[in-house]
Amino acid sequence: MKNEKTEVKIENKKEYKTPKLTLKYRVLDMKKIDPDVFIKREKPGEVILGILAGKFKDKPQIINKVKRRIVEIVKNEVEIAKYIDSISFLAGLFDIKIKVKPMPIEVDIMKTFLYKWGKEEGLREGKQKGKQEGLNEAILLDVQIKFGRSKIKELKTLLEKVDDVNYLKKIKRKIIESKNWDDFIKIFTNHK
Repeated sequence: MKNEKTEVKIENKKEYKTPKLTLKYRVLDMKKIDPDVFIKREKPGEVILGILAGKFKDKPQIINKVKRRIVEIVKNEVEIAKYIDSISFLAGLFDIKIKVKPMPIEVDIMKTFLYKWGKEEGLREGKQKGKQEGLNEAILLDVQIKFGRSKIKELKTLLEKVDDVNYLKKIKRKIIESKNWDDFIKIFTNHK
């Protein structure tokens, strides 16, 4: 058996050839296709393609038509949520925000990937913020015990500028290592 190399050259032709296959195609400008050609279809995947058709200035209206049509032809809420995700993604390509609220059927937004992604991001940020706040409190308490209450106000001002958890951990360790307040405070002046 011969080892054949397939060399692909992409040109402005309406044909694609390999040694064993020839494909002919037409290149269409989606801006010149009426979105209703897709929106009137019965298959949701074809309806959603309507978002890519038509003029940019008409995108908000096209997206609303696509949403309404999806709700007409898809009866399963889980499936609707899946298609709303696709619509949201494509709308994002055109920097258009969509609203789910005005649809005649309720969509459990909690089942969409955008909600799940946002929830995970929120939890991550919340954990990070919780660590930061916990370390701030621990640092303030440790400084109060080691150096006295009079240093707390100054330390609070310095800590307001710190949002890096790893740096806060270094500050906490520095409290233990420091012999006096001047030695401890150097961690804020030596930090880049």
